[in-house]
Amino acid sequence: MVVRLILAIVAFALAMAVLQMALVGLVLAGLIFRPKETIGLLLICGTISLFAAHPYICLGLLAAGGLVALAKSKGTDEGDEPKHLE
Repeated sequence: MVVRLILAIVAFALAMAVLQMALVGLVLAGLIFRPKETIGLLLICGTISLFAAHPYICLGLLAAGGLVALAKSKGTDEGDEPKHLE
């Protein structure tokens, strides 16, 4: 009975190692054939995991980025059109 349990654990660990190697192979193939999309996907996944680990810091960074984007989209004078509408 104990031998079957140990073999089941070893088989599960082996299956997880094979899946991890397949995932690494897919990421490497993506970096070779479609680098922009793969890097974008990795950045999105990294951002999501960072937000899950440190939500208040990420909310602050998101607010700061929004303020910078808002400031950049404004014209220099009150009568100027925003730059993205020119």
